Amino acid sequence: MPELPEVESVRRSLLRAGLAGRTITWAVIGWANSVKRPSAGELAEGVVGRVVEDVGRRAKYLLFRLSGETVSGGRVSGRTAATLVAHLGMTGDLVVQPGGRAAHSLTRHVFGLDDGRELRFVDGRKFGKLWLVDDPALVLPPLSPEPLEGGFTTEWLAGSLAGRKAPVKALLLEQSVAAGLGNLYADEALFLAGIRPGRPASGLTGDEVARLRRGIVECITAGFAVYDRARDGSWPEPPGPMTTWSHPRDGKTPCPNCGGVMAGTRIRARATWYCPGCQV
Repeated sequence: MPELPEVESVRRSLLRAGLAGRTITWAVIGWANSVKRPSAGELAEGVVGRVVEDVGRRAKYLLFRLSGETVSGGRVSGRTAATLVAHLGMTGDLVVQPGGRAAHSLTRHVFGLDDGRELRFVDGRKFGKLWLVDDPALVLPPLSPEPLEGGFTTEWLAGSLAGRKAPVKALLLEQSVAAGLGNLYADEALFLAGIRPGRPASGLTGDEVARLRRGIVECITAGFAVYDRARDGSWPEPPGPMTTWSHPRDGKTPCPNCGGVMAGTRIRARATWYCPGCQV
């Protein structure tokens, strides 16, 4: 599943492609079940004629801020400003491509742009989601502060974990605890912090929580940097999913810290890897 660095990379790629400032001229929703609010037809109709003013992100959600003014046939009419909210699901991607280029066979939705290009939502497993709302807060779940912003402090993380006996790995996957973190980066953060993923969260010391916060920030920051370098090297083609972590996820590749054998387990049905020698 795309996690925070992957979703942020999509956002930066869309901005670099010049999506901001473009007007949506038509829309085709190819898989109606993706649309959660309003109906597929209403969403398609509701975005046409609007200018994409900005592409933002909150956790794993992309936020396309659309103008309140609608442009059609040279005439401007007023509507309430709206936000197109997109979640990439398990395998989704959003790309801006020339209208004349053949679309990927797994493209589900297409939004025509006023310069002849198209915003295409590729979604092989059909787990992606779309909403068109006046306010994103109407559909976003409870989310922690962004891990790379000031509100994501050691005190915040300690308060979110306090008194909770569930495995710390499981709680890191709750978006209200660490927004944007998923299975792979949760393992990486715990690896960097030297904490075993199965430990009860309530048993972590203050120093361990501080190390965990640093591990989260470090692995997200490193992920952003890997994608930025790849984007610079491959542009105009945006980078696909990449391995941005140092944490091995098999029992054959040695731990890069101690050279020991990595151990695998499952925590709440999620594949989990850790180093028994480095993580306590």
